[in-house]
Amino acid sequence: MSFSWSQQALSAVFIAMSVVISLQASAAPLVKERLPLTMSGAGCSEKEAEINKVLQAIPGVISVDFNRVPNHVLVDITPSTVKSADVINHVNAAASSWQCKVEFIEGCISATMPTASAAPHEHE
Repeated sequence: MSFSWSQQALSAVFIAMSVVISLQASAAPLVKERLPLTMSGAGCSEKEAEINKVLQAIPGVISVDFNRVPNHVLVDITPSTVKSADVINHVNAAASSWQCKVEFIEGCISATMPTASAAPHEHE
């Protein structure tokens, strides 16, 4: 009789641990990448809603923000689902008829690091 009870208790512990482990795995943070994009062209300002629809329809796009920086859009993506170049190409294909172009902004945060130079700097 006690053997049956201990077997049931062991099974219950095993099930509980399985649930905890699976919940921890599903709670892992989502890896995302932010694409800072600039919009240029006469047709961009009037087509923000349409550009937003195009971006939101791309699998892997998590969020779109037009309000942080004027004439720019910040797009958060899941890089395992969609690549940044694919997002830009997809939006530009839709926006070409609106006289609007979307490009990646390469700024101090997103630029590749320069390689070290052995040549002395001007101030040295």
